[in-house]
Amino acid sequence: MRSELVILGSVLSEKAVTLTAQNVFALKVAKKATKADVSKAVKFVFGVDVVEVNTAIVRGRTSRKSRSKTAGPVTVKAPNYKKAYVRLKEGQTLPVASLVAESEQGK
Repeated sequence: MRSELVILGSVLSEKAVTLTAQNVFALKVAKKATKADVSKAVKFVFGVDVVEVNTAIVRGRTSRKSRSKTAGPVTVKAPNYKKAYVRLKEGQTLPVASLVAESEQGK
């Protein structure tokens, strides 16, 4: 898989931000990407050394939305996505995570 198409974005949740202290970063990746693909893509895009990659498929949540008084509620499902927890070598970091850490220190 091409390295430019593997990483879709970063995950900015409470768990992801707390894991940055342990040098683990959460990224949203393509569903068909393997751990080896993610490792190569992170090294290619960010230029850092990857120690370990763990992946998880997050199931999309379902919610009920009302459309009109006559039609009744409709069930809507968000799409599934895959996220990867990437552990980097000591002393290395990703640019997105450093921005989040700086904004938290300012509060």
